[in-house]
Amino acid sequence: MSKYGPLSMGMDDAFDDSNNAVSPDFNSNSTGETVEKMIPEVARFDQFTTIDWIAEESTPVLLTNGALINVSNINDIDSNNENNGRAEFSRFGNYKKLIWERSRAVITLTLIAITIGCIAAFLQIFTETLVNWKTGHCKRNWILNKSFCCSIDLSEEGKSEDPVGKFVEAGMNFRKRMFMELSKREELDCVDDGLWVNRSGILAPFITFMLFSILFALASNLLVKYVAPSATGSGISEIKVWVSGFQYNDKFLNIVTLFVKSIALPLAISSGLSVGKEGPSVHYATCVGYVITNWLLKDVLTFSQQSEYLTATSAAGVAVAFGTPIGGVLFGLEEIAPTNEFKLSTLWKSYYVALGAVATLKFINPFRNGMIVLFNVTYDRYWKASEIPIFILLGIFGGLYGKYVSKWNIHYVQFRRKYLSSWPTQEVLILTVFTAFISYFNEFLKLDMTESMGILFHECSSLNSGEESTFSHRLCTMDKNPTIASFIQITTSLAFATIFRTIMVVMSYGAMIPAGIFVPSMAVGATFGRFVSLFVERIINDQSSITPGTYAFLGAAAALSGITNLTITVVVIMFELTGAFIYIIPTMMVVAITRLVLEHEKVFGGIADQMILVNGFPYIELDSEDTFMRQHTAEDIMTKDLKYLSETMNLSEIKDIVYSHAGSVLKGFPIIRDFDQSEPDKVMIGYVLKKHLLAKLEEPDFMFTDEESVVVNFIEAKNDNNRVLDEALSLINFSDVVNFSPITVKPNTPVSLLFRMFKQLGCKTIIVESQGIIKGLITVKDLLRFERSKHREIYGPFYPESEFLSERFWPIVKQLINRFR
Repeated sequence: MSKYGPLSMGMDDAFDDSNNAVSPDFNSNSTGETVEKMIPEVARFDQFTTIDWIAEESTPVLLTNGALINVSNINDIDSNNENNGRAEFSRFGNYKKLIWERSRAVITLTLIAITIGCIAAFLQIFTETLVNWKTGHCKRNWILNKSFCCSIDLSEEGKSEDPVGKFVEAGMNFRKRMFMELSKREELDCVDDGLWVNRSGILAPFITFMLFSILFALASNLLVKYVAPSATGSGISEIKVWVSGFQYNDKFLNIVTLFVKSIALPLAISSGLSVGKEGPSVHYATCVGYVITNWLLKDVLTFSQQSEYLTATSAAGVAVAFGTPIGGVLFGLEEIAPTNEFKLSTLWKSYYVALGAVATLKFINPFRNGMIVLFNVTYDRYWKASEIPIFILLGIFGGLYGKYVSKWNIHYVQFRRKYLSSWPTQEVLILTVFTAFISYFNEFLKLDMTESMGILFHECSSLNSGEESTFSHRLCTMDKNPTIASFIQITTSLAFATIFRTIMVVMSYGAMIPAGIFVPSMAVGATFGRFVSLFVERIINDQSSITPGTYAFLGAAAALSGITNLTITVVVIMFELTGAFIYIIPTMMVVAITRLVLEHEKVFGGIADQMILVNGFPYIELDSEDTFMRQHTAEDIMTKDLKYLSETMNLSEIKDIVYSHAGSVLKGFPIIRDFDQSEPDKVMIGYVLKKHLLAKLEEPDFMFTDEESVVVNFIEAKNDNNRVLDEALSLINFSDVVNFSPITVKPNTPVSLLFRMFKQLGCKTIIVESQGIIKGLITVKDLLRFERSKHREIYGPFYPESEFLSERFWPIVKQLINRFR
C-alpha cells in the first residue's frame, strides 16, 4: 500500500524527480551540482508526485489493496467479487451493499459538509472567546464570550414544578442557547447591566492584553512547530498545486494537521497578529475532505475523483469562513481548480458541500444573532455619478496594495528563510509583542479585525427613519458634527491603522503559525476607505450626500481583489458578506480598476500563485509567454539515456531491473522490440510504469521457483482469459499494464507546444521519436525545470532578494532575537 493513500495510473511511488535515470544537460553544471539545488524556483519539486490525467481514465489503476483494475470497471468491483465466490451472501446483504454503493458519494459529501460546518462554528466561538478574554469577562460565567454572555438569561423563564416539564423545559432552553432563537442585547446595555465586565484601571488592562496576546501566539507556534509543521501558513498554494496534478506529502492533509490547524488558528487570530482565518479555513476543510474520502471511498477512489472532492471542500472552507456559499463555490472555480479539469460534477460537489457546511453553521448559530454573515449592512442611499472618481481612487489603491504587499511579503519570506529559519518562535514572539503594544493604543487595531470592519462598514443613520446605527462609535459623531480636533484625531488614527496593518501583514503572513491574508487585507482597505470618506465629507460639507461606510466597504473589496487577483469571486463574497446589493455597480467598478492596475503593473496572479514560485512548487501555467520557449525544441530538454525493457524477457531479468531501481528517480520503462536490444536505433512499442510492474510481480499468480525459465510477454495476449498463457513454456503476459499508445512528439517540436500539451492534455510523460525510433523522453517536471532555470539565466531571479533587509534590517532583528533567547 502506498503511503500516499489511494494510488492511480500516473502516480509515482514516492518522489518524482523524473521518469529517467539520467537528468538532461540543462539540469546540471560543470561541477555536477544540479540546477534544482541551485535555484529556489525548483527547490521542492521532489516533494510532489506527478499525476498523469490521461492514464487515469484509460489504463489500470492501482488501488490501496494492491490490485490492478480498469477505471471503466471500477463500479463493478463488488459485482465481480460476488461472481468470484461471494454468492453465499444473502439477498438482503446484497441489497444493502447495492444501496451503500449507490449512496456512498452523497453520504460522503454530506458528512464532509457537516464536519466542516461544525469545525467552523467551533473556530468562531473559540476565537471570539479568546479575543474577549483579553478585554473583559462574563460575570455569571467567565468561560462565556460576550455573545453568549449578553444573550437573554433563560434561567428565570417558565419554571415548572413537574419533573417532566422541567426536563422538556431544560431541553428547549438548551436548544435556544446552543442553536437558535436567542435575541442579543445591545452591547452597551449588556455592560451597563453588569453581565459583561470590562477590565478597569490603567495598567492592569494593558498587562492582561499583552500577556494573553503573547500566550495565544506562543501556544499556536509551539503546536505547529512540534506537532504538525504542515499546519503553518495558509495552505492555498499547496492545495492549488495538489489539485492541478502534483500530489503533496499526505501529512499535509492528514488528521493530525486537521486537529492542529483547528486549534492553532483561533489562537493565532486571538493573539492580535495581522492574520486571518480564510486561507487556513481552506486548508482544514480540505483536510476534512481528504480524511473522509480516504475513509469511505478508499477502495474506488482515483486521484482525479479525489481532486474533485478537494476542490469542493476548498470551496466550503471559504463559504464557512465568510458565510458566503456562492462566493465559496466561485472561489473553487476561479482560484483552486485548473480550468482544464473543472467539470460539472466538481461544480455540483462544490455547491452541495458549501450549502451543507453553511447550513450547519447557520443551525449552530455561533454569532448568536441567527445570521451566517459577519456584517449585516443596510445602505439606503444610492450612489451618485459624482462619486465615480472616488471609486476609481479606491480601485487604484487596491491594485497598488496588491502589487506592493505581495512584493514586500515575498522579500520578507526570503529574508525569513535566509536569516530567521532557526528562530521561528522568537520571530512570532517579537511580532506579537510589537503588534499588541502598538495596537492597544489604536482603537481600530485593538479590536478584532471583523469587529473593526463591522464598525467601519455600517451606516450611522437611516435616510428614511433617522435611526441610529447599532454600532455606537465616534465615527458617527464625526459624520454629524465634526470638529477640527476630532477630525485630525480620527483621520490620523485611520491612516496609522492602514499603514501599520499593511506592514504587519507583510511581516506576519508566512510566520510559523496558521495565517491567512484575506481579512487583514480587507481591514486595510476598510480603514483606507473610511479615511477617504472623511475627507470627501469635509470637502463637500454635506454629510447627507454620501454614505461613508460604503467607502470602507469598497476599499475592503479593492484590497481583497488586489491581494488575490480575483474578480467575480470578490464581488459575490462582498455582497453575500454584507447584503449591500445596491452597490453592485460601484463594487464591480472598483474591482475592475484594481485588476487593470495589476495588469498594467504586470502583476499576474495573486499572492497564492506567487508563493508557488517562491516556494519552488511545480505548477504549470497555461499563459506562459516567454520568447525563449519558442526558440528551443524537445531535443534540447529530453533525456536520452534511458532504461529499456524488451517485448519478451525472463522474469528474473525484469525483477533485477525493476528492484534495482525501486528507490531511484526512474519511474517507467519504454518497451522496445526484441531485435532492437543491441541496436543504437530502437523502435518503441509501449511504455510501462515501474509501480505497476512492482504490483504485478507481487501478485501470487506470478510467484515461481524457477524464474529464469519464465518468459514475460509485454505485447497483446491472444488469450485474455489466462494470465499464464502456456504453463509448459512458463510464458506469462503483462500486456494489461502497458500503455501501447503513449503521447509522442518529434525532436524538433517547439518547447512552447510541449508546454501547452502538458497543460491541456494533462499528461505526465511525452516520448520523443523520429520515424518510429525512440530518441528520448520528457516529463512535465523536466519542462518546468527548463523554463524556470532558463528564465533565471536570461532575466535573473523571479524575485530578487532585498538588499535593504539583509544589510540594514537584519542587524536590528538579530539583536531583538538575542534578547528572546
